[in-house]
Amino acid sequence: MGNPDAVAQPPRSILLATDLEAHSDRALDRASVLARQWQAKLHVVHVLRPGFQGSEGVFGDDEPSAGREETGRLERQIRRDLHDAPDDLVVHIAEGEPADRILEIAEREGCGLVVAGTRGPVFADLVGQSTTVQLLRRSPWPVLVVKSRPHGAYRKVLVGTDFTPESRQGLETAAAWFADAGFALMHALDIPHRSLLLDADRGQAFALMEYDAMQSFADGARLSEGIRRELRTHIEHGPPEIMLRRRAIADDADLTVIGTLRRGLAFRVLVGGNATRIVEAAPGDVLTVRATHPVAATAR
Repeated sequence: MGNPDAVAQPPRSILLATDLEAHSDRALDRASVLARQWQAKLHVVHVLRPGFQGSEGVFGDDEPSAGREETGRLERQIRRDLHDAPDDLVVHIAEGEPADRILEIAEREGCGLVVAGTRGPVFADLVGQSTTVQLLRRSPWPVLVVKSRPHGAYRKVLVGTDFTPESRQGLETAAAWFADAGFALMHALDIPHRSLLLDADRGQAFALMEYDAMQSFADGARLSEGIRRELRTHIEHGPPEIMLRRRAIADDADLTVIGTLRRGLAFRVLVGGNATRIVEAAPGDVLTVRATHPVAATAR
């Protein structure tokens, strides 16, 4: 069992959820890159909905009962799509409600990260309660939503913060997992009619308070000396999803990271309340990190 108070190390097992459609290729490639980078075991899960008619009839309730011919075909397709598959790749073909089975397999196999893709260049299926959205809302493990085609390891990482322990764990986890990347830390606070509420003196005092809070937050995070020395900080006023998107585009960040509460996918009040909007708006990949992991969710 891992210590939840310790800085998370890269997971030893990764789970990739795929529906085998074209939009899943980027997630497949990214999961493969991470597995090689971390020397982690890669589990690829494809779930058929109940009543799927395979070549040998309707699949049963248990994973081993799936028609062997259809299971074999799907596994061959997955291995073919992974051009440089890890030697210890494990493929799971299951039947049931996708999010349920994916989370069951992640727990059973001790996976410390769930990777999933999106439909199209933006999170267009958000309202439709896609499997990816369900994973974001329900997974006790970090979830990586892949939007961009990978070109090696992540180079620039943008971390959103609301100065809470949840967002600090997001920063620390990302710093431990992607230690060679450049990091930027951003606080976005949406204050309607800010110019009317704060005069010049109060506005300056408020800005100094924000700066001190940012500095204290960064100083309190467990970071390597290299990341701490190069860490860039930004404070913006406006809707967090818009501010984070603009900063990610300006910095050419290929990964945005947000720390989330254990129950419900949301920042606290200071950061705006709807992390799904941040996932949707981000131009590149997004990693959500749960603040507290249950015992069964520790990476193996």
